[in-house]
Amino acid sequence: MKIAFITDLHIGAEGEMPLGIDVRANFLKALQFVRAMKPACLVLGGDLCYDTGDRAVYRWIYEQLMNLPCAWFAIPGNHDDSVMLAEELHLDHHLHGNELYFSSPLEGYPAVFLDSSKAQLSPTQWEWLRDELKSIHHNVLVFCHYPVLPANAEFMDTKYPFRQTEKWLETTHDLPCRMQVISGHYHTEAVALRGNTSLMVTPSTYIQIDPLSPEIKMVKTTPAVREIIVSPGGLTSRVHYI
Repeated sequence: MKIAFITDLHIGAEGEMPLGIDVRANFLKALQFVRAMKPACLVLGGDLCYDTGDRAVYRWIYEQLMNLPCAWFAIPGNHDDSVMLAEELHLDHHLHGNELYFSSPLEGYPAVFLDSSKAQLSPTQWEWLRDELKSIHHNVLVFCHYPVLPANAEFMDTKYPFRQTEKWLETTHDLPCRMQVISGHYHTEAVALRGNTSLMVTPSTYIQIDPLSPEIKMVKTTPAVREIIVSPGGLTSRVHYI
Protein backbone atom coordinates (compact mmCIF):
# COMPACT_ATOMS: atom_id res chain seq x y z
CA MET A 1 0.00 0.00 0.00
CA LYS A 2 1.26 3.44 -0.94
CA ILE A 3 0.33 6.58 1.03
CA ALA A 4 1.13 10.19 0.14
CA PHE A 5 1.55 12.74 2.93
CA ILE A 6 1.83 16.52 2.52
CA THR A 7 1.83 19.08 5.29
CA ASP A 8 2.18 22.73 6.27
CA LEU A 9 0.57 24.11 3.13
CA HIS A 10 0.07 27.57 4.70
CA ILE A 11 -2.36 28.68 2.02
CA GLY A 12 -3.54 32.27 2.28
CA ALA A 13 -6.19 34.28 0.50
CA GLU A 14 -6.29 34.26 -3.29
CA GLY A 15 -3.28 36.17 -4.60
CA GLU A 16 -1.48 36.13 -1.24
CA MET A 17 2.16 35.01 -1.54
CA PRO A 18 3.87 34.68 1.86
CA LEU A 19 7.59 35.49 1.58
CA GLY A 20 7.05 35.78 -2.16
CA ILE A 21 6.09 32.09 -2.47
CA ASP A 22 3.06 31.03 -4.49
CA VAL A 23 1.70 28.59 -1.92
CA ARG A 24 -1.35 27.73 -3.98
CA ALA A 25 0.79 26.79 -6.96
CA ASN A 26 2.99 24.69 -4.65
CA PHE A 27 -0.06 22.82 -3.38
CA LEU A 28 -1.33 22.18 -6.91
CA LYS A 29 2.13 20.97 -7.93
CA ALA A 30 2.12 18.58 -4.96
CA LEU A 31 -1.30 17.25 -5.97
CA GLN A 32 -0.06 16.70 -9.51
CA PHE A 33 2.85 14.68 -8.13
CA VAL A 34 0.47 12.70 -5.92
CA ARG A 35 -1.67 11.79 -8.92
CA ALA A 36 1.41 10.41 -10.67
CA MET A 37 2.31 8.41 -7.53
CA LYS A 38 -1.06 6.62 -7.65
CA PRO A 39 -1.31 6.13 -3.87
CA ALA A 40 -4.14 4.43 -2.05
CA CYS A 41 -4.71 7.69 -0.22
CA LEU A 42 -3.39 11.17 0.54
CA VAL A 43 -3.13 12.62 4.05
CA LEU A 44 -2.97 16.38 4.65
CA GLY A 45 -0.94 16.84 7.82
CA GLY A 46 -2.18 20.18 9.10
CA ASP A 47 -1.51 23.91 8.82
CA LEU A 48 -3.62 24.05 5.72
CA CYS A 49 -4.15 27.79 6.29
CA TYR A 50 -1.40 30.41 6.29
CA ASP A 51 -1.99 31.98 9.70
CA THR A 52 -5.48 31.22 11.03
CA GLY A 53 -8.43 29.15 9.88
CA ASP A 54 -10.18 30.59 6.83
CA ARG A 55 -13.38 29.10 5.42
CA ALA A 56 -12.66 30.34 1.90
CA VAL A 57 -9.24 28.68 1.94
CA TYR A 58 -10.67 25.40 3.20
CA ARG A 59 -13.37 25.51 0.52
CA TRP A 60 -10.73 26.07 -2.19
CA ILE A 61 -8.64 23.17 -0.87
CA TYR A 62 -11.73 20.94 -0.84
CA GLU A 63 -12.44 21.81 -4.48
CA GLN A 64 -8.91 20.70 -5.46
CA LEU A 65 -9.18 17.47 -3.48
CA MET A 66 -12.41 16.54 -5.24
CA ASN A 67 -10.40 16.00 -8.42
CA LEU A 68 -8.11 13.39 -6.87
CA PRO A 69 -8.51 9.77 -8.01
CA CYS A 70 -7.73 8.46 -4.49
CA ALA A 71 -9.14 8.72 -0.99
CA TRP A 72 -7.88 11.57 1.20
CA PHE A 73 -7.83 12.53 4.86
CA ALA A 74 -6.93 15.70 6.76
CA ILE A 75 -5.88 16.64 10.28
CA PRO A 76 -5.54 20.13 11.77
CA GLY A 77 -2.38 22.00 12.72
CA ASN A 78 -1.75 24.96 14.99
CA HIS A 79 -2.61 27.43 12.21
CA ASP A 80 -5.97 25.76 11.59
CA ASP A 81 -9.40 25.95 13.14
CA SER A 82 -10.38 22.31 13.72
CA VAL A 83 -14.14 22.87 13.56
CA MET A 84 -13.97 25.13 10.52
CA LEU A 85 -11.64 22.69 8.72
CA ALA A 86 -13.93 19.75 9.49
CA GLU A 87 -17.04 21.58 8.32
CA GLU A 88 -15.60 22.88 5.06
CA LEU A 89 -13.81 19.61 4.18
CA HIS A 90 -16.95 17.63 5.08
CA LEU A 91 -15.22 15.79 7.92
CA ASP A 92 -17.52 17.08 10.65
CA HIS A 93 -18.74 13.54 11.41
CA HIS A 94 -15.30 13.07 12.99
CA LEU A 95 -15.62 16.06 15.32
CA HIS A 96 -15.52 15.48 19.07
CA GLY A 97 -16.48 18.84 20.51
CA ASN A 98 -13.88 21.21 19.04
CA GLU A 99 -11.37 18.47 18.17
CA LEU A 100 -11.07 16.53 14.92
CA TYR A 101 -9.74 13.00 15.43
CA PHE A 102 -10.67 9.55 14.17
CA SER A 103 -9.45 6.12 13.15
CA SER A 104 -9.73 4.63 9.69
CA PRO A 105 -8.06 1.37 8.62
CA LEU A 106 -6.10 1.83 5.39
CA GLU A 107 -6.55 -1.33 3.38
CA GLY A 108 -6.88 -3.13 6.69
CA TYR A 109 -3.82 -1.47 8.26
CA PRO A 110 -4.68 0.33 11.53
CA ALA A 111 -4.39 4.11 11.35
CA VAL A 112 -5.34 6.91 13.72
CA PHE A 113 -5.59 10.60 12.91
CA LEU A 114 -5.01 12.98 15.83
CA ASP A 115 -5.84 16.60 16.61
CA SER A 116 -2.68 18.09 18.12
CA SER A 117 -3.51 21.63 16.96
CA LYS A 118 -3.21 22.98 20.51
CA ALA A 119 0.23 21.32 20.94
CA GLN A 120 -1.46 18.77 23.17
CA LEU A 121 -4.38 16.33 23.27
CA SER A 122 -7.40 16.82 25.46
CA PRO A 123 -8.16 14.27 28.23
CA THR A 124 -11.06 13.01 26.11
CA GLN A 125 -8.79 12.46 23.10
CA TRP A 126 -6.20 10.69 25.27
CA GLU A 127 -8.87 8.32 26.59
CA TRP A 128 -10.08 7.62 23.04
CA LEU A 129 -6.51 7.00 21.85
CA ARG A 130 -5.81 4.51 24.67
CA ASP A 131 -8.95 2.59 23.76
CA GLU A 132 -7.98 2.54 20.08
CA LEU A 133 -4.39 1.38 20.66
CA LYS A 134 -4.91 -1.26 23.35
CA SER A 135 -6.71 -3.56 20.90
CA ILE A 136 -3.92 -3.40 18.28
CA HIS A 137 -1.18 -6.03 18.53
CA HIS A 138 1.02 -5.02 15.60
CA ASN A 139 2.04 -1.81 13.86
CA VAL A 140 -0.22 1.22 13.70
CA LEU A 141 0.10 4.41 11.65
CA VAL A 142 -0.41 7.62 13.60
CA PHE A 143 -0.92 10.90 11.75
CA CYS A 144 -0.29 13.87 14.04
CA HIS A 145 0.67 17.43 13.11
CA TYR A 146 3.04 17.93 16.04
CA PRO A 147 6.00 15.54 16.33
CA VAL A 148 5.35 13.60 19.53
CA LEU A 149 9.13 13.33 20.20
CA PRO A 150 11.96 15.88 20.01
CA ALA A 151 13.52 15.69 16.54
CA ASN A 152 16.86 17.49 16.84
CA ALA A 153 15.41 20.66 15.35
CA GLU A 154 16.82 23.27 17.67
CA PHE A 155 14.43 26.19 17.15
CA MET A 156 11.20 24.18 16.90
CA ASP A 157 12.09 21.71 19.67
CA THR A 158 12.72 24.70 21.95
CA LYS A 159 10.02 27.15 20.94
CA TYR A 160 7.09 25.12 19.57
CA PRO A 161 7.25 21.48 20.75
CA PHE A 162 4.49 19.02 21.54
CA ARG A 163 3.73 19.67 25.21
CA GLN A 164 2.90 16.10 26.20
CA THR A 165 5.85 14.00 25.09
CA GLU A 166 6.18 12.34 28.50
CA LYS A 167 2.48 11.54 28.54
CA TRP A 168 2.83 10.02 25.08
CA LEU A 169 5.66 7.79 26.26
CA GLU A 170 3.79 6.79 29.42
CA THR A 171 0.65 5.99 27.45
CA THR A 172 2.34 3.93 24.75
CA HIS A 173 5.19 2.30 26.70
CA ASP A 174 3.45 -0.97 27.56
CA LEU A 175 1.37 -1.34 24.43
CA PRO A 176 2.05 -4.40 22.23
CA CYS A 177 1.91 -2.34 19.02
CA ARG A 178 4.57 -0.13 17.45
CA MET A 179 3.54 3.45 16.76
CA GLN A 180 4.69 4.71 13.34
CA VAL A 181 4.06 8.44 13.67
CA ILE A 182 3.95 10.69 10.60
CA SER A 183 4.15 14.39 11.44
CA GLY A 184 4.80 17.86 10.08
CA HIS A 185 4.96 21.22 11.93
CA TYR A 186 8.77 21.48 12.08
CA HIS A 187 9.23 22.38 8.40
CA THR A 188 12.15 19.98 8.08
CA GLU A 189 12.88 16.32 7.47
CA ALA A 190 13.79 14.25 10.52
CA VAL A 191 13.53 10.81 12.11
CA ALA A 192 13.38 9.98 15.82
CA LEU A 193 13.06 6.66 17.67
CA ARG A 194 12.16 6.16 21.30
CA GLY A 195 10.56 3.20 23.01
CA ASN A 196 8.02 1.71 20.62
CA THR A 197 7.53 4.98 18.72
CA SER A 198 9.10 5.65 15.33
CA LEU A 199 8.67 9.27 14.24
CA MET A 200 9.02 10.64 10.70
CA VAL A 201 8.87 14.43 10.42
CA THR A 202 7.89 15.76 7.01
CA PRO A 203 8.98 19.02 5.33
CA SER A 204 6.50 21.62 4.14
CA THR A 205 5.07 22.33 0.70
CA TYR A 206 5.67 26.02 1.57
CA ILE A 207 9.10 26.65 3.14
CA GLN A 208 11.54 24.91 5.51
CA ILE A 209 13.19 25.90 8.81
CA ASP A 210 16.89 25.26 9.37
CA PRO A 211 16.98 22.54 12.07
CA LEU A 212 20.50 23.51 13.20
CA SER A 213 19.78 27.18 13.91
CA PRO A 214 18.75 28.29 17.44
CA GLU A 215 16.82 31.17 15.84
CA ILE A 216 14.21 30.87 13.13
CA LYS A 217 15.97 30.67 9.77
CA MET A 218 13.84 30.05 6.72
CA VAL A 219 15.13 27.90 3.86
CA LYS A 220 13.39 27.97 0.49
CA THR A 221 13.05 24.60 -1.26
CA THR A 222 10.71 23.04 -3.76
CA PRO A 223 7.52 21.53 -2.28
CA ALA A 224 7.94 18.29 -0.33
CA VAL A 225 5.83 15.13 -0.58
CA ARG A 226 6.36 12.12 1.67
CA GLU A 227 5.82 8.69 0.12
CA ILE A 228 5.03 5.85 2.53
CA ILE A 229 5.05 2.19 1.47
CA VAL A 230 3.40 -0.30 3.80
CA SER A 231 3.98 -3.99 3.06
CA PRO A 232 3.80 -7.28 4.97
CA GLY A 233 7.53 -6.82 5.63
CA GLY A 234 7.16 -3.44 7.30
CA LEU A 235 7.21 0.23 6.32
CA THR A 236 9.54 2.33 4.19
CA SER A 237 9.38 6.02 3.40
CA ARG A 238 11.12 8.75 1.44
CA VAL A 239 10.61 12.47 0.90
CA HIS A 240 10.41 13.84 -2.63
CA TYR A 241 11.29 17.50 -3.30
CA ILE A 242 9.36 18.15 -6.47
